[in-house]
Amino acid sequence: MTREWRKQRKDLIKADTSKKTLRLCAPKWPKLEEYVKNWVIDHRKNEIAVSTKMILIEARRLAIEMSITDFTGTTSWCERFIRRNGLCMRTKTTIAQELPREYETEIIEFYKYVISIRKKLCFEIGQLGNMDEVPLTFDVPSNKTVHVKGAKTIMIKTSGNEKTRYTVVLACCADGKKLPPLLIFKRKTLPKDVIPHGIYVHVHSKGWMYEEGMKLWLEKVWSSQKKNLY
Repeated sequence: MTREWRKQRKDLIKADTSKKTLRLCAPKWPKLEEYVKNWVIDHRKNEIAVSTKMILIEARRLAIEMSITDFTGTTSWCERFIRRNGLCMRTKTTIAQELPREYETEIIEFYKYVISIRKKLCFEIGQLGNMDEVPLTFDVPSNKTVHVKGAKTIMIKTSGNEKTRYTVVLACCADGKKLPPLLIFKRKTLPKDVIPHGIYVHVHSKGWMYEEGMKLWLEKVWSSQKKNLY
């Protein structure tokens, strides 16, 4: 600490005597921070969510334009920048679902049942899988954004597709192997876009998993894994 105090000697002498610490020192690149702050304010005026990662990317870009060679754009710099400029991270409050009291007992009983069946039928651990259907939306607006302190209303602009849903079928085996995902879109015909390798696509009028979709998952995903065949 003595070495740090010696480095901050000039700033400590100029500091307010009523303060006990020198927590917020003057910015090393004031022009850069001024531009970044204005960039954040402009984005928030347009109701665009701003994350700390976006701030770092913009700051590094500006540093290159301003020919600042010693700017690294670390996470700690971003935290100091937010405090120095009267900004803060705002988030939407959520209510967590309360788990039933007997859930731990149910988990243990199910675990014992699976072990007993595996010993009885003598199948490999890779033949044991867990599959679930997850509803997703095409736009997932962030619940957090950097904003000016004291603001009562926090608006975040979206693309309008936050309620347009589709279903993703995910599965993994007990040995840790992940199976290819199956996407079920709410439409009548398959999309003409090129589907990346390792992803299966299906369509349904309501975007749900149903009998035909389950058959397709068993044929394309589960049965394609040789270790998973009984």
